[in-house]
Amino acid sequence: MQQLLQSIRRPAAIGLFGSIVAGILTVAFIYIAPWRFYPSAHTARWMLIAGSVLAVLAVSMTLLTVRRQVPVIRQLESLEAKLTAYAAYVRSIYLTMLAVIVILCAFTLFSAHNVLLMLAIVALLVLFLNYPNPLRIKIDLGLTDEEFNSLFPHLKDL
Repeated sequence: MQQLLQSIRRPAAIGLFGSIVAGILTVAFIYIAPWRFYPSAHTARWMLIAGSVLAVLAVSMTLLTVRRQVPVIRQLESLEAKLTAYAAYVRSIYLTMLAVIVILCAFTLFSAHNVLLMLAIVALLVLFLNYPNPLRIKIDLGLTDEEFNSLFPHLKDL
């Protein structure tokens, strides 16, 4: 069971912290680096449009996936099946959003539109809100107190 929990925690941590690092590096490059990229107005406009659409679609997809997949996972019979499905769900959300945030950061650097950085931060906020901590896992999977205590013995008082 602990291996299944690690398969939940690892992609979530990689996606969340990788996104944070990408955002910090983008901000550092914008404010510290002596280089600037100034594409043509046409290219910059299309990067802004593509980045905005990408961010809106990614956040919408994530929220829709959360809304639809969690009740389906909760209905599974065994604890192992629930954890396996939840691990696949977390991996898909966090690694997809990591890729989206890295693309938005690249568009921010190459288009000279800092608005795209705000959209990357909104996408990052979605990752923070869905981070699978023990209580979130208990609620999302509909675990009983016995199942929760078997997975997280150090949190028996919760």
